[in-house]
Amino acid sequence: MKDLRPGAAVMKLTTAVKAIVAMILAASPRIASACAMCGLAPGDHAGHAYNTSVLFMLASPYVSFAAIGGITWFVYRRSIRNHRDSNPPNIVKR
Repeated sequence: MKDLRPGAAVMKLTTAVKAIVAMILAASPRIASACAMCGLAPGDHAGHAYNTSVLFMLASPYVSFAAIGGITWFVYRRSIRNHRDSNPPNIVKR
């Protein structure tokens, strides 16, 4: 049977939102312990290894694009120099 009271849909939505917020708050300690860094003891070497691996993953795309850009620039400059050397300017002395 359908609820015909005014505002019944709003009450159901409010109750659903409250339930979702309560579930998130209840799961937050579990979420925090799922972090790779949160369960380590202070001074553990695994934390340093984890941070280093994250830095390598962040830097690798930049290094790849820089290498490709550097190679492209080098090949372009070499082709310009070869073209200039093979076609010297015509200098007419009077």
